[in-house]
Amino acid sequence: MSRKVSEDAGASVPWAALFDLARRQANVVTVAQAIALGIDPGTLRRRASREGWPRPFPKVAVLPGTLLDGATLAVAAALSVGPDSVITGRTALAIHGVADRWPHRVEIAIPAERVRAARDGVRLRRTRTLQPADVGLHRGVRLATVPRAFLDACPLTSRDVLRAWLIDGRQRRRLQVPEVAARVISEPHAPGRRRLLQACVDVDASGADSVFVHHVEELLSRAGIAFDTPPRTVPTPHRELHPDITLAGYRIAIEVDGFGSHASRTSLERDQRKHNAYVLAGWIVLRIGWDRFTRDPHGFVAEVRAAMAQASTAAGTS
Repeated sequence: MSRKVSEDAGASVPWAALFDLARRQANVVTVAQAIALGIDPGTLRRRASREGWPRPFPKVAVLPGTLLDGATLAVAAALSVGPDSVITGRTALAIHGVADRWPHRVEIAIPAERVRAARDGVRLRRTRTLQPADVGLHRGVRLATVPRAFLDACPLTSRDVLRAWLIDGRQRRRLQVPEVAARVISEPHAPGRRRLLQACVDVDASGADSVFVHHVEELLSRAGIAFDTPPRTVPTPHRELHPDITLAGYRIAIEVDGFGSHASRTSLERDQRKHNAYVLAGWIVLRIGWDRFTRDPHGFVAEVRAAMAQASTAAGTS
């Protein structure tokens, strides 16, 4: 009798380990994890069938009595797809508490070179742009950060909804709008990026544009071009101008045009008057927008160097 009790106790050890693992994974386990703990797959299958363990996706099982809500299904989908999967897009935003509704399908990102079979209830997104800083851990699986989740959600989401998520997420202290803007700026070819940037500007124009100014400053630094910190002001007979960037030692101003810069006729006319005031004050003014920054940064740097050469020549002949 004691030997049988000992054998039964020994047999229960792998199951206890499996249940402990499941609790850390939203009550979800994979067949591979059970095998690694010493549980025969046939035994697992029979017990799961006998006790009614849900099987929402291939190669995973959910402990009986677990609510199959969006959070549980997201973890189950990620475990089913594999260890290189990342929960992202609208699903990740729901987990982070930014979006209030779960999408109809769990959105999963995988490396572009990996081949994964399609799964009902899962939207697979192959990507080459996933960075280590884009990913965190959640219930034993990989989860995209809020900025990365926004980047992956924007192709399928309207500007109004993106704007609502940004507002709600900021109020709930789940995100910083400039961080979202910065992540999308770094992906010039991402589908839907303009829509997301416009939403960022709608919610926090100064914050989104200040991030853009910072990126232009980084571009100048990499090119070895010094700029004033903070920028110099430009006095004129009627008012004092405040450029976004001024070059150290030169009367050269750079104005960074975010998506909110010319949103109305009034703002456009104001910028025209400001530009003319720079010229009348003897300053060279260069402008750069989002598209130019992402498509032709080296061309813009060349223009800055040409302006520096022109300013130096003018100073030498005066």
